[in-house]
Amino acid sequence: MLGTADPDVVPAPDPEWRSGWPAFAELGVTALCVPEDRGGYGLQADAAAATAFELGAALHGSPFAALTASAHVLAHAGGAADGLLAEVVAGDAICTYGVLDSAAGCAWIVDGAPEADAMVLVDPTTGVPSLFTDRSTWTVESPTEPFDVSRSSGRVAVERGVAITLPADPVAHDLFRLLLAADAVGGVQKVHDRTVAYAGQRIAFGKPIGAFQAVQHRLADHAVRARGMALLVEEAAALLAAGADDASRYVAMASVSVTANASRILHDLLQLTGGIGFTWEYGSHFHERRAHHDARLAGGPRAAVRSLVELEGWGR
Repeated sequence: MLGTADPDVVPAPDPEWRSGWPAFAELGVTALCVPEDRGGYGLQADAAAATAFELGAALHGSPFAALTASAHVLAHAGGAADGLLAEVVAGDAICTYGVLDSAAGCAWIVDGAPEADAMVLVDPTTGVPSLFTDRSTWTVESPTEPFDVSRSSGRVAVERGVAITLPADPVAHDLFRLLLAADAVGGVQKVHDRTVAYAGQRIAFGKPIGAFQAVQHRLADHAVRARGMALLVEEAAALLAAGADDASRYVAMASVSVTANASRILHDLLQLTGGIGFTWEYGSHFHERRAHHDARLAGGPRAAVRSLVELEGWGR
C-alpha cells in the first residue's frame, strides 16, 4: 500500500492522503493505542511505532503521531468523547494533538491542523488536555511556503472557554514524541537504502563510488547510527506498551537521539548522492525537511534533554 519496500519508488508527498485514510483505518492503524473496550487493540505502542516508521518512509501526509496521541486521550476521557473517538477509529474524522500556550491562547505548531476535525491541546504547565470540536472556535495560520511539504501544519489560535477539559494523560505525550521519532527514523532508513543503491550504480574514475573507502565508511557510520536510533525507539515502544515505570525515560532518550541526529544524517546522505541528490525530483530533501519538522513538533533536542533531566532528577 505504501510502496516502501520498492527501492525504485521516488519519494514524493501525497496531498490526497485523506481519501485513502479509511482504508488504513480498516487495517487498524487508527486503533493501535485505544483500549479494547473502546474498539481498539490496547496500548500497542510497538505496533504504532512500526507503523510510524513505514509512514515516515513513505512520506505519508497523515498526522499519525498526533492522531494516535489524541485517540489515547479521547479513549481515557471517561466516555465524554466516545462519539468522536469512534469516528477517529473508523477513519472518518481527524483529531490532532498539540501543546497549548495558555498565556498566548494558541498552539504554535500543530501537525495536521488545516485538515483537523477536532483538536486535543495540552497545557504543558498542568498536563491537562483541552478538546476542541467546533472548527469555528479556532483559526489556523499556515505558512505560505512550508518547510515540510509532505504534511500540513500551522499555528492554531483558539477561543478561550469553549474547550472540553479532559483528564490528564501523560502517556499520550510520550506516545506523541515516540511516534515522531519513529517517523524520522523511517525516513533515515529509506534514504540510506537509496543512497547505498546509488553508490553501487554511480560510476566515477571507472568504478562505482561505493568502492571508495571514504564513501563506504560514511555509509557504514550512518547505518550504525540509524540502527542505534531504531533500537532506542523499539525499546521505548516495548516499555511503553508494557506500562513499565521507566518507559518515559526511554522515550526521552529516543527523542534526544533522533531529534539531534536524524536530520544531520539525512543531510550527509544527500551530500553522498552528489548533484542529483540536491534536485527536487530525486526527493531526498523531502525526508530531511520532514525530520526537521518532526524534531520541531517534538520540541527539539533541548526539550527532550530537559525532559530527561527532570526524570533523572539531575536538576535538584
